[in-house]
Amino acid sequence: MIASRLVRLAAPVSRAVVARPAAFMAVRSFTAPSAPLMQDILKDLYIKELKGYKPTPEAKDNDASAQVKEFKAPAAPAVPSIDAAADLSAWEAANAEIADAVSEEAVEEEEEEEVEEAEESHH
Repeated sequence: MIASRLVRLAAPVSRAVVARPAAFMAVRSFTAPSAPLMQDILKDLYIKELKGYKPTPEAKDNDASAQVKEFKAPAAPAVPSIDAAADLSAWEAANAEIADAVSEEAVEEEEEEEVEEAEESHH
């Protein structure tokens, strides 16, 4: 009985659809889904934990401050005392000792040896 009623109600609608010309275009409408999209559970949990994070403030007396020494500028160097006269006399005395050690005889002997070596190399 219900089925016959549905057939009678649907008959005028089906005749109207068939009777329409081909110019009728079907229109598709887009609707937002009624159910929310599936959310990323891990992403939501991560964001929730980030929002709830409260960093602990660092103590002002930490170990690093105990390791750092306060900067002190080095003391200025003292001006050296120069005694040029004493240094010059010491240098002259050293040169005099060296000059006395090298005698004229030693120089002449060296020159003779050089001459002999030169003659031997020419032969």
